[in-house]
Amino acid sequence: MLRSLVTDLRSRISGETLATRLYSSARRPKRRQTPHLPPQCEIDRAVAALPPRFTADDLTAAIAAEPNPLVCLHLLTHHHPHRSHPSTSSFLITIKKLGTASLFPELRSAASLAFSFPSVLSEPLLSTLIYFYSNARMLSSAIHVYNLMRDHPDPSCHPTTQTYNLLFTALLGRDNRNSYINHVYMDTLRALFRQMVNSGVAPDVFSLNSMIKGYALSLHLNDALRVFHQMKPVYSCDPDANSYNYLVHGLCAQGRTENARELFDEMRSRGFVPSAKTFNSLASALAMCGELEAAVEIVGEMGRLVDLVTCRTVIGEMCGRGRVREGLRLLREWKERAILNERAYEELLYGIEDIHGDDELVNRGRAL
Repeated sequence: MLRSLVTDLRSRISGETLATRLYSSARRPKRRQTPHLPPQCEIDRAVAALPPRFTADDLTAAIAAEPNPLVCLHLLTHHHPHRSHPSTSSFLITIKKLGTASLFPELRSAASLAFSFPSVLSEPLLSTLIYFYSNARMLSSAIHVYNLMRDHPDPSCHPTTQTYNLLFTALLGRDNRNSYINHVYMDTLRALFRQMVNSGVAPDVFSLNSMIKGYALSLHLNDALRVFHQMKPVYSCDPDANSYNYLVHGLCAQGRTENARELFDEMRSRGFVPSAKTFNSLASALAMCGELEAAVEIVGEMGRLVDLVTCRTVIGEMCGRGRVREGLRLLREWKERAILNERAYEELLYGIEDIHGDDELVNRGRAL
């Protein structure tokens, strides 16, 4: 099913068929479909405060001062033919207030009203809509706005780097533990990036890091490395810490420990600080491929950043290779250095006992 959805988007990123279903598998609460209605007395109060023949600027000022987003929407619709239409600022303020309050049916209403006034549409307003739709995983609506931007006759309304980055974030902002799902969604990300470049919009570091992250999550590490090596010569962007973090983690997940270690060393030589996730990924990968001394060294550098899974991996690999005495000594050392708390220390010690319960060394370690 995922592949059919991605095929829809690759053939026409503007396809709302895909967008409507793209997040159907995401576990999210049901969204309210019917709009809220503010008390009539609040609407009457806000309307009465408008000047008799208010202008677009008067309406913008009233909406900006109104604390109730629902009343803002009613003010936006309170106009007559002899009065000027609401301005771009009026719509932008209302959309921001409705989106911040997670009033999505009302946000759709405000967006539909804005679309009926082509003259008020602008890149900031449309990108703001994409931002709130993306955060709410309403990708169908976000893609619809994106298509409006691409087809708009005014070039100032066309998608910008920020627009694409919002969509990249939406596509990558899911549960990323399943590499197969990420593999399928990567086709969507790749198609969107191609449209970005073909339309003459220059990717920035965030855009390129999004591609690296997507490729790394889907275990397309050669593609991730290709984008990484193109950052400076092709796109005039210097890699940052995130560029290295995504690559090191992905390479470790694929078992390419030597490449991961090279990038890790290069990262630190350039003054970047690896994330805790990168440290843990590399330490675990080194331990599993038998480079225990290097793994122990990295854990020592991490200190309290190390997680229990990494400690269990290092100790487990060490004991599994018959180095139980060293494993127990390392456990005590990590406890003394507060790398492990008492509970984690006991859990790991029990784990060794489960496998080496009759070993005199283990019994001696518990006595210490």
